[in-house]
Amino acid sequence: MIIGGFLASKLGPKTAAMFGCAIMNGGVFLSSYTVKKSLVWFLVTYGIMFGFGQGIAYVVAVSSVINWAPESVGLFSGLVAGAFGVSAAIFTPIQTHLVNPENFQSDSDGYLSESVLLDRVPQVFQLLSFIFAIMQTVGLVFICDPPLEVKESNEQRRPKVRRCLSDSVVEDPSWRWLGEVDSKSESSSSDSSFQPRKRTKNPRKIIALNVPLIETDVEFDNFIDDESDNEENEKIIVSDMGIKQVLQSWTFYALFLTLFCCSFYGNLYYNLYKTFANTFIDDDMFMAGAFSAGTVANALARIGWGIVADKFSFQCALTTATSFASLLLFTMPLTQYAGRMMYLVWLILMFICVAANQSLFITAAVKCFGSKHKAINYGFLILSTTISGIMLSAICQTLLSKIGYTWMFISAAIFAFLALVTTCVTRYTPQGRVISIKKRAIKKNLKKTKMYTLTLNYAFDRSRPSSCDKLLILLRFA
Repeated sequence: MIIGGFLASKLGPKTAAMFGCAIMNGGVFLSSYTVKKSLVWFLVTYGIMFGFGQGIAYVVAVSSVINWAPESVGLFSGLVAGAFGVSAAIFTPIQTHLVNPENFQSDSDGYLSESVLLDRVPQVFQLLSFIFAIMQTVGLVFICDPPLEVKESNEQRRPKVRRCLSDSVVEDPSWRWLGEVDSKSESSSSDSSFQPRKRTKNPRKIIALNVPLIETDVEFDNFIDDESDNEENEKIIVSDMGIKQVLQSWTFYALFLTLFCCSFYGNLYYNLYKTFANTFIDDDMFMAGAFSAGTVANALARIGWGIVADKFSFQCALTTATSFASLLLFTMPLTQYAGRMMYLVWLILMFICVAANQSLFITAAVKCFGSKHKAINYGFLILSTTISGIMLSAICQTLLSKIGYTWMFISAAIFAFLALVTTCVTRYTPQGRVISIKKRAIKKNLKKTKMYTLTLNYAFDRSRPSSCDKLLILLRFA
């Protein structure tokens, strides 16, 4: 992903994505030959080449989409992540039908070893590479950055002023406070009869601006009412940080550790869920259907987590996901005693929790470190998943044979809990306040939800509200 961000900045998003797709397809096609030769060469083609190309194409795609909608990073990064995840729901049943149409049952180790089944695998790789090439060709048509006019209009919608800097004081020099006002405000301030009442001179200096900041109670035209004023006071503009600045920030390492823990428990669950189910569920078609249902839920949840991050905060979304994931992983061993339906419910809920890992961290990277270098910054952040994957592949099979599935799931739950802790700690890092829980935003959105619910109930006469509720509705929509 780091290379993908670099290529996109030098060659453009379309060329960079095309390069990644070509490497990915080449790896899939060559795997049809290497799978019959040796494990090492298969790891090179289907492990390194496939993952390398996929990472380049993915980071370019999500970066391009965010460029079109910089004000809704969570929603649109969730849409891309959801589309990326739903592909598994489409191809998993197809792969299962192509490889195992007879629905052979797995052996005692949870694997399929019938020779007639194994002979079909090379042809499946060739067919998949052909399908991938067609779909990627269609997708490359739409990969592009917005024109200059769209970028300028997005910049004009960004908040320009703050009424009172003492509402929120940030000492880190990477923050950028903007003191520009519109033409109407400038004309007002130039009037000799207009004398703003200075409240406090702020001797602090920000390196990026190198000028003292003045706090004032002047009302600007940018603010329409108290509600919009409160909303603007919550917005903080962060300068675009290069990778050198990012690597010097404690916020980056807090997010890196959090993503490492999230990736570890998520990948550990992905590695164990099917082999664990095969110990008490002898139905490969049921497992394919369960995985498809979980993947659809995962794709929708990626969009949902992105919306939560936009409406509330990154911290609110991720703490919710990791809290539920800890509980589900601790109780996952009990599903073998309750049967396949409980297992299916737990699988879907776990896929919903894991979905937060794919959609939230790009949002955090953009909000903390800026949008200009987001692809490269996110590429360095995502290195934590590579480290966790290497560690997981090295210890998973060894520990599984020694401690069993129960303790493996408990270990995954511990990592989910650690992710919860590090997410809360991120708030106290230099840029962490941007993605932390804001009580005002939560109260505001909950208030809107209550008003809309009361309005719908009154409209459909489900439960007639009281006189006080009617007054609140009228005040809200007046």
